[in-house]
Formats: sequence, structure tokens, C-alpha cells
Amino acid sequence: MKRFTAAMLAIAMLLALAGCGKSEAAKAVDDQIAAIGEITLDSESAITAAEEAVAALADEDREQLENTAALDEARAAYDELVHAAELDAAASEVEDAIAAIGSVTLESGDAVKAARSAFDAADAEVQALVENAAELDAAEAALSELQVAEAERLISAIGEVTLDSGALIDDAQNFFDTLSADTAAAVSNASVLEDAAAQLKSLRQAKADELLSTMKLEEDIVRGMRFYYPSGWKFYSNGSWAADLTCFIRPYLGQDDTHTWLRLIYNYTGDSWVFFKSLIIAADDERFTKSFNYFDIVHDNGGGDVWEYIDTEVSDSDIEMLWAIANSEQAIIRFQGDDYSYDYTVSDSDKQDIRDCLTVYEALQP
Repeated sequence: MKRFTAAMLAIAMLLALAGCGKSEAAKAVDDQIAAIGEITLDSESAITAAEEAVAALADEDREQLENTAALDEARAAYDELVHAAELDAAASEVEDAIAAIGSVTLESGDAVKAARSAFDAADAEVQALVENAAELDAAEAALSELQVAEAERLISAIGEVTLDSGALIDDAQNFFDTLSADTAAAVSNASVLEDAAAQLKSLRQAKADELLSTMKLEEDIVRGMRFYYPSGWKFYSNGSWAADLTCFIRPYLGQDDTHTWLRLIYNYTGDSWVFFKSLIIAADDERFTKSFNYFDIVHDNGGGDVWEYIDTEVSDSDIEMLWAIANSEQAIIRFQGDDYSYDYTVSDSDKQDIRDCLTVYEALQP
């Protein structure tokens, strides 16, 4: 065995083979026990067979046995060997997990975590047998040093905070959030990250206030709600927005005293019906699809034109899509019906409205 250093037990079966009045059945079982010999991991079948032979004897024959103590010792020795082998196997698994870490880099986090979990989950007996436990401690220390350096680099890269600093701050914050408490405490410029996030929030709030002041405000006094429409929206003198002038995709903002939300309108306008039920949005190399219940889509017409639109809630995936459209060189929306379709190239005005609404919305989130 790998760590079982005691000499393999040899059960000495020095027995009287011809006791007066001993039955042939008892002699045979005593001989069977004596034949077990040196105990190894391969002895189980011989031990079990002897135990079964003892159990099968008649009571008067069993009372004549002289090697039952040796059989009990053989079973105990075998069980000890099995337990030692199980400990060795478990320790080897932990050692393999530690060895798998290899040279520590910033990408070693999962391997280090897996090794630590394997070690901590092991019994104390197993942990005591793990020969490379010190390597795990060293790997954790090395990874922590690398993570501290990387966090400090990402935070330093933020520099002066502007409205365009969001990606840099998010990169630094996302990495910082993965650190253990001890590693995070060692990041010397962690307060810079906290200050940068606060500055960006303040800048975004100011920008949101500025943008809201330029948007058309519609108040619903009864429900205690306010709706803000960016500059690209066209309204008639009666206050209704114009669905019949052009195709568009435009968000607008809703607000009450507790929160701010986004809604989005997809509008098709043309001289013939499409009866769209789904959309395919191509924003440069990205693709998005949307499907709707046909009866949720408004259909109207007038002056020789038709228009179809849907006013929808905005999900997290929609926000991803809207940013892709706003930042694209070219975005095309295909209004898809069963028999007809129409492709609309998103205007710069739509993109600006999307950008403004998203800027306000994200700035006003808790």
C-alpha cells in the first residue's frame, strides 16, 4: 500500500489438527480458516467463504472450532487494509486536483477553487495524507497576488471619469467583485473605483436631467404617471403621436414617484398592408428576432396609407438589442408577415432617440 507501512498481517494458524472427538466438519472449517494465510486486499473471498462455512456448521460442530479468533482477526485486518486503500484513493484525488493547477495565472481561479473545494470536503484523515497540500496554499497566495495587481491595473486605467467611462468602470468593478474578501482588501486603490462609480452616477444623473428637459412631457394626473418622448417623435396638434408618417422604432420613458421604465414602439407605415407578426433586426453583424400576438398589433389606415404598430414593454434582451441598433453603422428591421415583408433602415433620428432614452433610463435605475 502507498502509505500503509505496517507489515502485512500473517495470521498464524498453529492449530491442533487432531483434537480428541473433533468432528470432520469442524476440522474442515478450521483447515479452511488456516488456509486464508497472509491478509491482502485479495483475501476477501477467502475470508467470506470461511465465515459462511462457520455459519453453516451445526451448533455442536461450531463449538469444536479452534480458529474462530484467527478468523475474526483476519476480517479486522482486511477491513483495515480496505480503509487504508480508500483513504489513499481519496487523498490521490485531492492531490490530482492540486497538481492540475499547474503554473498559476489569472485564468487559474477555477482550478484553484476546485482544488480547495476538494481538499476542504475531504475528511481529516484524508487531508493528513495529502502530500502536496502546501502547493495549494502557495497557489492561492500566488493567484491572490496576480488578482490584486490586475484589479489595481484596471482601476488605474479608468483615469478621468467622463460619461464614456462606463465600460472601464464596469470592467474594473466586475473583476473586483470576483475577488475574495481578503484579496479585495489588499487592492490599494479600491477607493478610487468606488469614487469613480459615484462620479459616473452623478454625471449620468446630470445628463439624464438635461435630456429629460428636452423631451416632450405627457402627464397622466389620474394615474400619477409621466411619459417622456425624445425629439424624434412627431405629434399632431391634438397631442396624438403620428403613426402614419414613416416607419420607425422608438422608445419612450414612463415614470412615477417610485421608478422609471422603458417602452418601445415598432411602427410600419406604407401604401400596402404587411400584417407583420414578427421582426428580424440586423444591427451590423448582430441579429435579433421578435414575435408578437397578431391581435396585439394596431392596424389603421387613412389618406391612402396604412400603418401597423405595437407598443411593448422593454426587457433586458431588448435593451441589448437597442444599444446594438444605436451603436450600429447600419440597422435594418424586417417587418415580417405571412405573405409579405418590408425592410426599414433605421434612421439616425431613431438611433439618437434610442440612445437618449437608454441614457436616461440607465441613469435613473437604483
